[in-house]
Amino acid sequence: MAVQVVAESVTIRRKMSKSKNSFSSNLQTALAWPEREAKQWIDHLYQSIRADNQRAVLLLTGDADFYLPTSRFFLAALSGDSVLWLSSDIADALPANKARTQLGKEYDAIVFDARAQFDVDAFGAVIGTLRGGGLLLLLLPEIASTPEFNTSRFLQRLWSLLQNQPGVYFLRQGQALPEIQQSETKPRTEIATVAPFCTIEQQQVVAAIEDNVRQQRRCPIVLISDRGRGKSSALGLAAGRLLQQGVKKIIVTAPRLSTCDPVFFHAAQQCPQASSERAKLTLGDAQLVFMAPDALLEAQPDADLLLVDEASAIPLPLLEQFLASYPASVFASTIHGYEGTGRGFVLKFNKVLDAYTPGWQQFKMETPVRWRQGDPVEQWVDKLLCLDAELPEVSAARVIDVSLLKLVLLDRDELIANADKLSSLFGLLVYAHYRTQPSDFRHMLDDPGVRIYTLECQQQILAAVLVNEEGGLDEKLSNEIYRGARRPRGHLLAQTLTFHAGCESAATLRYARVMRIAVHPELQGQGLGSCLLQQVIAAERRQGVDAIGTSFGATPDLLRFWQRSDFALVRMGFTRDHASGSHSAVMLRPLTEQGEFVFQAVRQRFQHYLSSWLAGPLAGLAKNMASLLRNDLREDGLTLSESDWQDIRSFAQTRRGYEACMWPLIKLVRRAPRLLEALTEDERKVIAARIQNNMAWPDTIKYINVSGKAQAVIRLRQAIASLLKIYQLRYIEDKHSLL
Repeated sequence: MAVQVVAESVTIRRKMSKSKNSFSSNLQTALAWPEREAKQWIDHLYQSIRADNQRAVLLLTGDADFYLPTSRFFLAALSGDSVLWLSSDIADALPANKARTQLGKEYDAIVFDARAQFDVDAFGAVIGTLRGGGLLLLLLPEIASTPEFNTSRFLQRLWSLLQNQPGVYFLRQGQALPEIQQSETKPRTEIATVAPFCTIEQQQVVAAIEDNVRQQRRCPIVLISDRGRGKSSALGLAAGRLLQQGVKKIIVTAPRLSTCDPVFFHAAQQCPQASSERAKLTLGDAQLVFMAPDALLEAQPDADLLLVDEASAIPLPLLEQFLASYPASVFASTIHGYEGTGRGFVLKFNKVLDAYTPGWQQFKMETPVRWRQGDPVEQWVDKLLCLDAELPEVSAARVIDVSLLKLVLLDRDELIANADKLSSLFGLLVYAHYRTQPSDFRHMLDDPGVRIYTLECQQQILAAVLVNEEGGLDEKLSNEIYRGARRPRGHLLAQTLTFHAGCESAATLRYARVMRIAVHPELQGQGLGSCLLQQVIAAERRQGVDAIGTSFGATPDLLRFWQRSDFALVRMGFTRDHASGSHSAVMLRPLTEQGEFVFQAVRQRFQHYLSSWLAGPLAGLAKNMASLLRNDLREDGLTLSESDWQDIRSFAQTRRGYEACMWPLIKLVRRAPRLLEALTEDERKVIAARIQNNMAWPDTIKYINVSGKAQAVIRLRQAIASLLKIYQLRYIEDKHSLL
């Protein structure tokens, strides 16, 4: 069995579906513990953790009949009734992909079923919802005896960190109950707060936000904290109180709407007369409203105050634009935790704030709201998921002698044994990337295709690159990817070049995809990134890789960085990321003859099709990005090449997208208007809307009167297929007489 978390969340009230006698019998059979002894043990544990307002973990290990009776027995002792079940196998529990919906909620207990899989993102999302005095029931097999244990560095780390860990209790089937640990925390000194505030820090933050808006100081506030410190609650309290005071329009933005649930909840608590709906709170003619970052950037509506929650998960260029458009603003971010990578955010964003508004204020909330300071579960989770990773310190000499630099290909088995180096490496990678999840940490440790390169000076990590080897698939699978019939995991670059960029055999080659590249912030501007990248390219060529590439949220600076290392654009994503507001770019550099063949094929396609994309799906690009892309434009007449015909046929006969094939389709329709006369009215109509008049999909859907985009695409495929059939029937003798 693999060990990962399949989780979703549902709050259930404690229900004992069996009689006491039946339940006791099942308990005795599963655990061989006397019921009275088990009851005394759990009561003692609850008293201990509640007295300290701390949390505890019960790690359950046994056979299939052990877990549920044990879990239900211990949950029966709860005084609270808010329980979150996360499992793919337990009735009434939901799967992992819904775990993030629980951010901002609170539970007295969590049952986390990790017997089948251990989904680290789901775990990271929900562990912060457990209140002080609450219990995490972690259902695990005996990890060290599972087949995956020997190949998973993450599982080895998990098992190691569970041993002799304060707040963690092993409950193995058939073994004696463990001794209750004595608290080592100091007596609490309570500081009085005034409702609705949970901490003095929270009260101070809300007062500062209110004062800024009332005095119209237009002075940005930066709010940073670890998870569980009441940061989002503070934003909600401030918003609700300001609406009550007559402020008319407050906008809140975040990477996801669910992130802002606590903001709306606490704002509504302050405004009992307000009408509340998803993403909006209305009090008379005043409103608190959510807008996604990309929508906010595009519309830029007037507002008295902008609240940016989890600002560290939003790219810096967007934050700069928000800052310019909304001087009265609050930028809140998690420093350590699942939601954000605030350490890097603080270093980068502070420089921007100094340039824009030197009088900006920063508040740091350190006192936990949901549990007591020093909670052992928080400390354990931070270690396990490397949430406490910090940037490595560098020597006082900031100018680096390049002759002392050394490229190191890290051995991950050695890395996992060196906690300090692991923390320094991941801290550097987290700093450099605006969106990092716990699964990125596990992927770095466990994926067999990952290679980690560092640039070191006297054993000090100055820069790092993560590379993922992809491709090398057989021709049959590559063809299935091209047709849209298969999407094998872990081959992003190979699939992009095959399916989106239209090279049918591309996935058969071997690629190295640069997933992360990071240079220590105190050493940037010295060319270390380019130096490291050139050495990595040489190392990957020696590995026999055909091409090296990368995919990232496109900005002019990033494009120029990769171009300086001879990477070239081969694809731009057609939709903007809602959180970053940017289009994804794919860049490639060939390393072998076969790699050069694929590179030339996809590069020429990109250059020839770019004009139609800039007039269509990429029409909304920022001016500086569009200007940079125009350097790649290449003139392409209306003659249909063999690759054009391949795109036309693949659109009509497979699942390839319209945008990827649109320029050949446009050329076909422009050069053969007489063919359209033989089509049905519905076929002519969809071609006129989408191809001839370049209507967007929503307008096309309305014009041809279908239910949605999927139906519109089907209608367009059918029309192009009919067009091809008519061509073959009428002009097979001399195709160039028409085209």
